[in-house]
Amino acid sequence: MRKDRLAYFRKRLLEKQRQLVEEVGKSALYGKDQEDDSIKDLGDQANTAYTREFFFELGNGDRRLLRDVVSALQKIDDGSFGSCERCSETIADKRLEALPFARYCINCQRVVEEEERMATG
Repeated sequence: MRKDRLAYFRKRLLEKQRQLVEEVGKSALYGKDQEDDSIKDLGDQANTAYTREFFFELGNGDRRLLRDVVSALQKIDDGSFGSCERCSETIADKRLEALPFARYCINCQRVVEEEERMATG
């Protein structure tokens, strides 16, 4: 991949990393702020528990995405950026444009998603 394209993707990935770090921090702080011993009503307690779980899951998704972004930045550094982790083929430029942190080409992504569905369902 050309150096100018790598620089472009690095810039986008660094911006995404900054956004995710900010979001992970916000969701962690929100979860801590929900600790309130003065809540007596069972409905309020259930609502607070649901909200805390929602933000925890949101945080987990952001953490996974952050891991993928950091991995993509490392791949730029080691020269493997843009190669599918499964088949080693080049990931289409349009796919990288949409998801610069994509780990798989579109065909392998479909296979991985199908394997995950089979494992959970």
